[in-house]
Amino acid sequence: MFAKLFRWWRVVATGSAFALFGIGGLITAPLLPILNQLPGSQLAREARVQRVIHWLFRAFVQYMRAVGILSVEVVDAQRLKSAGGQVLVANHPTLLDVVMMGALVPQLDCVVKRAAWSNPFMRGVISAAGYIPNDASETLIEQCAMRLRDERSLLIFPEGTRSPKGRLGPLHRGAAHMALSSQRPLRPVFIGCDPPALMSGQPWYDVPSRPMRYTIEVGEAIDPPSLEGGKARGAIARQLTGRLRDFYMERLQDPD
Repeated sequence: MFAKLFRWWRVVATGSAFALFGIGGLITAPLLPILNQLPGSQLAREARVQRVIHWLFRAFVQYMRAVGILSVEVVDAQRLKSAGGQVLVANHPTLLDVVMMGALVPQLDCVVKRAAWSNPFMRGVISAAGYIPNDASETLIEQCAMRLRDERSLLIFPEGTRSPKGRLGPLHRGAAHMALSSQRPLRPVFIGCDPPALMSGQPWYDVPSRPMRYTIEVGEAIDPPSLEGGKARGAIARQLTGRLRDFYMERLQDPD
């Protein structure tokens, strides 16, 4: 009886969280572009907007924790203190992964689908934050490499979409090429959610039998090798991507 009532409470609480997120988006959509117009360099203005998004995401995560939707554990969080100039490469099991990462890192460039620029509620925010559209691969890689050389942190989901349940989708090599072009490290991040929820194709109201437990593990940095000496760039990118896949697979297969 109590378990059923608690589950219904979490359905209501989850609905309230998504409503809060939507209302917050409507309020901030016209305000963040104004913040971007305040004095400062382009990098400083974008970082200012990203810090505001960071605090909004932190507040949103705290709300979800307070109403009993989820808990969050971050392993080796101190490694994110040196995230400037690094490619943060994360798997993508749930709808909330961007929020979780944004709540942890104050300055975070993101690669966003070009279609988002057609959304009137998102266009102003993502433009003010300086997020990068996932256009042609060469242009995208160079844009990201420029941010990394400016010591900015960059978030990439190499699967390109949410992961299959309990598994890892195919990894694209874009993150490896960005690291090679900028000569900046890759920082693998594993995101786990137990029990699985908010997966691709799963409606928000299909809540699990107990609160979601997010585990975010920050791995050791992977330094890209130099491209000098005639090394084949494609082969190196495959090797780096293979190391990322090994990092995720070890944790997906861990029964704990």
